[in-house]
Amino acid sequence: MTRKTYILDGLCCPNCAAEIDEKVKKLPEVKQALVDFPNTRLTIEFEGGEDTLLEAIAGIARNVDEDIVVKAS
Repeated sequence: MTRKTYILDGLCCPNCAAEIDEKVKKLPEVKQALVDFPNTRLTIEFEGGEDTLLEAIAGIARNVDEDIVVKAS
């Protein structure tokens, strides 16, 4: 299992943070996820490849708010 933290650049709404948190947790390879709204961070534990997972998370973030960009921390 791998643990990574990403910056959610442009995250400015607690409701958006909650929606991203909820949707990322539903991804099959994600075992745990937590969006830290005050620090604009997403921490996940997952199994499998990071590249496709990062693409999925970026897509979720864009669907919630097109201004959010997922970056490596």
